[in-house]
Amino acid sequence: MRTGLAVGLCVALLALGCAHASSSRRPPDPPPARLRAIREAGTPRRVVLITVAGLESADFLAPTGFVATGNDAVRMPALGRLAAEGVIGVAARPPAPGSTYAAHATLVTGLRSDRHGVVADDALDAEGQHALPFWDSRGLRATTLWDAALGRGVLALGWPTTDGARIELLVPDTEPDPAAGDWLGFQRGRSTPLLMAELERIAREQLAESPRDANGARRTLAGWPTLAERDGAWIELACHVARSERDPALWLLRLVEPVAALSLDGYGSAAHAAALVRVDARIARLVDCLAEADRLADTAILVVGDVAHRPVHTEIAPNTALVRENLIGRDPRSKTGVRSWLALARSQGRSAYVYAREAAGALAAREVLEEEARRSGAFDVVPASDLAGQGADPQAWFGLAARPGFVLGDALTGPLLRPAELRSAAGGFPFREGAASAVGFVAWGRGIRGGVRMPELALVDVAPTIARLLGLRLDEKLDGRPMIGILRASQPLPPPGPKRLGVGTDGGSEGALRALGGGREGGGER
Repeated sequence: MRTGLAVGLCVALLALGCAHASSSRRPPDPPPARLRAIREAGTPRRVVLITVAGLESADFLAPTGFVATGNDAVRMPALGRLAAEGVIGVAARPPAPGSTYAAHATLVTGLRSDRHGVVADDALDAEGQHALPFWDSRGLRATTLWDAALGRGVLALGWPTTDGARIELLVPDTEPDPAAGDWLGFQRGRSTPLLMAELERIAREQLAESPRDANGARRTLAGWPTLAERDGAWIELACHVARSERDPALWLLRLVEPVAALSLDGYGSAAHAAALVRVDARIARLVDCLAEADRLADTAILVVGDVAHRPVHTEIAPNTALVRENLIGRDPRSKTGVRSWLALARSQGRSAYVYAREAAGALAAREVLEEEARRSGAFDVVPASDLAGQGADPQAWFGLAARPGFVLGDALTGPLLRPAELRSAAGGFPFREGAASAVGFVAWGRGIRGGVRMPELALVDVAPTIARLLGLRLDEKLDGRPMIGILRASQPLPPPGPKRLGVGTDGGSEGALRALGGGREGGGER
């Protein structure tokens, strides 16, 4: 009898203990604004799209790959909470190549790189002497989300290829030449005056908090911002807009702090983890700002990685082989070191495009590089047919794909293989790398279903999904499709109307944009 009583008491105590442990692992109930956002019917008044450099689903999920509980160690708990309440995209595929600017252009057009025109982070002019970043919005040959939202309000902070765009509240992603002055001064003529005034106030506050640099020298506005400070400024600017009378329907924010840690310290390093923690805190800060301004309940938030970074140890310099075969003429006085060229490789990180003046140069370059690929075992030659099938740059004669652990560079001198200065790199061809190129995705809020897990998706599907949430019309024939399975509701699309404003009116700029292809007209012999 006593034994049975003891056993019963033990079972009861164990049950109580288990119940206590279970309740301690269960996250607290969401506050009212969050509950309204994830439970009330209807479409969102605004959509906030945030990109995080190098974000992967492992950054906000538990080590098991499941939604994190209260006792799980997660790098980004705030984002993990949004994922648990909304939609988890485990593996999102970037376009080809997996470069930052190509990915961001795809996110706002629903098109692949060959159709929206942003085929890389930058490209060389026709002479191969100047790198041309894809900053100018006229580089986008498609209707963007901000074009479609004209009249409903758009906020874009640090978003690529927005310089000169018709955006009501804008600070573009442009960088001054070191000799051209400070970053704030460079942005002043490109950004919305209202935002610039607030940005300067934020800069002074941040400098007061960190008055000296790593060497102990006093900092000034000319040396502001660091990547971390810029991310913080974007969030504070967004909070400022949330508190104001302005209420844009589309918010575009790009957070980049992890890039430096990924490049210098590597994927999975302590510096990378610390950067993700700070990014997570900034996302939580923006959610709180929207709640305080009573704008969270009718908001949808999408957070997505742009490109996947992978560890590298060795750099490949394919142009050294082309110099050796007299396919490239060197000029140390030019910024790129190129005087003239018949064929030229242009790196995107873990991949590269090879351009040529004519077929003979392309064939000679391919023969040389195929031999180097066999000899080194460091990369593969990708035929033009494979590139064309995946929407890559149509002006490239063929491509190069680095094998795991390798990165492609643009050096003209030295050995073909040398120790890599970078610790990780992006820019691979997703159609060759598969899961290794995937980034993470989270969707949450008004109009978004809860508890949905998507094993895979494509970044090309994000713009059509946002268009359905906000009732915006993009181009008629998109490469992406709306992700109907994650939507609780969607607005009807407006009737067809004007597509794109202000495109093709400047012959000079159009000529410069055509030069981005590296000197080969699209559609010719390969």
